[in-house]
Amino acid sequence: MMNLFDFCSIHWIFPWLLPFLLGLALGWLLWAKYKSMMEDLETKISGLNIRIQGLEADLEACKKARMEAEGNVSLLRGKMREMEANMSAGIGAVSVGGGLGLAAISATESSGDKWFAAIGTNKLQIIEGIGPKMEEVLHENGITDFSELAAKNPENLREILNKYGDKYRIIDPNTWPQQASLANDRQWNELITLQKTLDTGRSDTATDGLTDSKLEKWLIKAGILRRWVQDDLKAIEGIGPKIEQLLHDAGISTWRSLSQTSVTAIQEVLTAAGSRFALADPATWPKQAELAADGKWDELQAYQDFLNAGKEK
Repeated sequence: MMNLFDFCSIHWIFPWLLPFLLGLALGWLLWAKYKSMMEDLETKISGLNIRIQGLEADLEACKKARMEAEGNVSLLRGKMREMEANMSAGIGAVSVGGGLGLAAISATESSGDKWFAAIGTNKLQIIEGIGPKMEEVLHENGITDFSELAAKNPENLREILNKYGDKYRIIDPNTWPQQASLANDRQWNELITLQKTLDTGRSDTATDGLTDSKLEKWLIKAGILRRWVQDDLKAIEGIGPKIEQLLHDAGISTWRSLSQTSVTAIQEVLTAAGSRFALADPATWPKQAELAADGKWDELQAYQDFLNAGKEK
């Protein structure tokens, strides 16, 4: 019975054993294949991770280089604008107390009030060395007006700049509190004088003192101050381009010649040009022209503050 049972068991097991062994062999082959594929994938992933790390390091280096370049570009643009302004005003420009043809090189009491009305207490960009981006940085750190900036010392400001990495490492804030204090106290003339000695806000770089200050540039851009080339008759309150051409045609082409022409003679020129110039009143033109010819820009500005279209109020 045992032999018969063993024979029967083997007889029934053998048909199942072969498929089992074949399946086992096939599974092993598939496992070996997929294991090799997984190892290849892991190797590729590891290589990609290393490459990503290298690219991230390169990207970070590029960001730092970009920030440094932006800082340098900002400085260069400032110098270019200054050079362009000087070049555009250099031909025939009037030299006035170290400035170039400014109709008001310093603040009188009335003009100073106008300047403050335009500037207020929070135009931090009139500070030499502060541009739009730097103003945003200061605002982010709670410095929004002149009094707050004046209350800081250079070390405080340097700590703020250092938070932004290498981007602003070339910026020198040493004179900002002093400039802000002058602006806060409306000491415009003193601020102009100080700024003329600075180079992009730095006090350790010598300048010739002949270029316009940051405050003057801002006032010119805002249309509060105007720049006149030599003998531009439009510097006279009441004279526009058409009247200037009339005077040129009549042989009056300089401030000096206008100052030496009688009001009666000027009125004859206007009358001969027709009724369109009937409202023009040249009563103050010779006096204004004399101040301009003598380079007395402060007096001219103070006088023009009391005029309305060239007429005394």
